[in-house]
Amino acid sequence: MPQRLQFLILALSTLLVALLAGLPPAWAQAAGDGLLTPVRLQLKWTHQFQGAGFYLALERGYYREAGLDVSIIEGGPTIDAVERVARGEADFGVGSAGLLVERVKGRPIVALAALMQHSPFVLLTRTDTGPPHVHALPGHRLMLETHAEELLAYLAAERVPVGMLTIVPHSGSVDALIKGEVDAITAYTTSEPYDLRAAGIPYQVFSPRAAGIDFYGDTIFTSDRMIREAPAVVQAFRKASLRGWREALADPAAAIDLIRRSYAPGLERSRLTFEAEEMARLMMADMVEVGYMHDGRWRHIAEGFAAAGLVPRDTDLSGFLYDFDQKPDMTWLYTALGVLGLLTAAIGLVTARFRALNRRLRMEVAERSRLEAHFRVLASQDGLTGLPNRRSFLETAQKEVSRARMTGTPLCLMMLDIDHFKSINDQFGHAAGDASLVVFCKASRQALREQDVMARIGGEEFAVLLTDTDIAGALAVAERLRVEVEKHDAEPMEHRFLTVSVGVAMLAAGESLDQVLNRADRALYTAKLEGRNRVVMA
Repeated sequence: MPQRLQFLILALSTLLVALLAGLPPAWAQAAGDGLLTPVRLQLKWTHQFQGAGFYLALERGYYREAGLDVSIIEGGPTIDAVERVARGEADFGVGSAGLLVERVKGRPIVALAALMQHSPFVLLTRTDTGPPHVHALPGHRLMLETHAEELLAYLAAERVPVGMLTIVPHSGSVDALIKGEVDAITAYTTSEPYDLRAAGIPYQVFSPRAAGIDFYGDTIFTSDRMIREAPAVVQAFRKASLRGWREALADPAAAIDLIRRSYAPGLERSRLTFEAEEMARLMMADMVEVGYMHDGRWRHIAEGFAAAGLVPRDTDLSGFLYDFDQKPDMTWLYTALGVLGLLTAAIGLVTARFRALNRRLRMEVAERSRLEAHFRVLASQDGLTGLPNRRSFLETAQKEVSRARMTGTPLCLMMLDIDHFKSINDQFGHAAGDASLVVFCKASRQALREQDVMARIGGEEFAVLLTDTDIAGALAVAERLRVEVEKHDAEPMEHRFLTVSVGVAMLAAGESLDQVLNRADRALYTAKLEGRNRVVMA
């Protein structure tokens, strides 16, 4: 191939790379010349694993590859990341689901990526001196951080009047709770529980998830100005940041080494390891792409805030969620491509051959992946009801028992047994029994919360795992389930209602999964002896 043609093809390839990256010619030239665009990132809190993905993206040169010179600004209890981004003092920030409330208030901010699929926001109290449950909070002192709107929504859902609390500004540590200067604090399950355990302080967790409030956690955001004036910078920053977060989750030890070396030398490795493990659980990167967010979930969050009176009902989310299809002005590029169109076609012909050779391989890989996924489902799912099977349930339950021990959150288990199920099979056949099982599962799911895990253990026996739920909450869920099941006919017999007996047990200190399951099973047996169609607590 003549050298001149090689040069032209190389030039076109460079131009096409710039197109795919969404960079105008000035940006492509700047990157080639080593000229980087300065960008400021305002963190939500002080340096810890909460910023690990950003640290790795900077350390490993991902921002530089994207043409960005990123400065990471430490946050803290007195620093308002939303305010700084809105004023232009920072280009990007990290916030919580409360960003939506700020947008409704008129702040020109845009959500780019949800790092945590579940929020770590909770309230912590001392078990020895603090209020015993969330409804006992009125009259006590609450240390509240800025932008804790999610916790305000939680208190509203529990009908706890905030006006009856003494609000104290957050100090950024658990010291005030340890010293008895406050009775409750807002906290992240990823860090403060570790600090309290390290200090030997017994504590309990009041979680919004216990009230059915399950919002996104840490979320990257920017301003309307950045979206309007520098969309390519926004795309490049988001892409490089998420790359850093994927690597932080894949190699947390390297991220911890970097934090201790360059950002927070005083933090213990064990604390950062605890935080990394808790963040991985909340980010769910093994199930959901890092940074994923859905407008339907944000609408649900808006409804939660509306119920608390923090935003109007039917809040319009227009402009709040980042439009991934947004494209910069490419008029200059279309002109250049018109001149180089023939060369584009030539390169297309060459690459087409490679596509043809690889197409069959991709199809085979996709089919194999589909079959593997199918077999994984079969191995963990009950074929009739679609619920997790016994093995899958026990694996999940064991993980949640370990988490409950680490974080101090309550955990309850329910054992359920359909009453007189054998008589349905004997009188009407197994087809009728199977149909009744399906009806029972549908009715049960209507009564359970989104966070509850229900599984078929065997035959007509089922189990339910209730995370972040104390015994009072579990009994309320169990009774709601019992009432809902009683409304349904056993298939195919009209006017023969299904009933269920339920045993409920709460995980005790030092108790194993087998022990709490056995207690719940004994409570179920007691419910059967006492006449069935009832809930019994172990």
